Amino acid sequence: MQILWRGNANSWECDELGHLNVRFYMAKAQEALAGLADRLGMNLAFAPNATATLIPRDIVIRFLAEARPGAPLQISGGVTSHDGASLTVAMILYHAASDTPAATFEIRAEHCAAATGRAFNWPARSLKALSVNEVERPALMTPRSLSETPASTTLSVAAANALNLQEIGRGRINRDELDAFGRMRAEFGIGKVSDSVIHFSDGFPEQWEAFAKGEPLTAASAVLEARLNFRRFPAQGEGYVLRSGLKSATDKVRTLIHWALDPVSGKPLWSMEAVACMLDLKTRRLAPVSPERLKQLQSKTQPDLVF
Repeated sequence: MQILWRGNANSWECDELGHLNVRFYMAKAQEALAGLADRLGMNLAFAPNATATLIPRDIVIRFLAEARPGAPLQISGGVTSHDGASLTVAMILYHAASDTPAATFEIRAEHCAAATGRAFNWPARSLKALSVNEVERPALMTPRSLSETPASTTLSVAAANALNLQEIGRGRINRDELDAFGRMRAEFGIGKVSDSVIHFSDGFPEQWEAFAKGEPLTAASAVLEARLNFRRFPAQGEGYVLRSGLKSATDKVRTLIHWALDPVSGKPLWSMEAVACMLDLKTRRLAPVSPERLKQLQSKTQPDLVF
């Protein structure tokens, strides 16, 4: 693997838990993807005048260690596979000083016309560069608890209503959230969920109750693994609504399903499956839940929820 990005965890990128927010993990991975594009001979792939670009469609992230404010970080990666019009990239985010992994990313991106987003075949020069940049898929990339079912074609506002999925977020796509071509950047797929998940009282009743009582949090929700699928990247001014359900729960982790939907057409924009835990804010370790709390969580689960 080759180094594709170097930087740090800025204080303003860290959230109320005191560590790098998930959106900025993904933002740094996006920069690393652009670094890989340079090695594929696509150095202008993310510039406004690009003719071809790489659009992420499927992303799997594993969060392995916290990144606290100021931590020096770097990302190494390479191509693990490709077909006629797409590639799959493996990347590892390291704590640079200790050379220990903080996160992994597996991204399937399509080779697309920059203006329209339409996928088209690689030119011969790119196929050669793809072969040069091939790497073995590290075992560290393999998810532990995420499902492997393909993204569903049945997501809609009507389906969310029928399943009584909680509305946890609603908003707009803003100008500063766009890429060079006017589409929402992929980091906001996970970022919009992160901004809204505090409303998910079925999934994280501990937090909701603490805020309702005005009590300080002793534990807070943290994502361990996640996967995202993008059906369509909305443009500036478009709205979205987030509908969420609890798929399963154990005394240690809970699996959440989030649907981001167009509130006007009811059609899907993106979806996310996440395996999360409650993080003890004092010990910085996973906080097991009590039998009573687990019973409450499991009463809310919907095992057949699709991603």
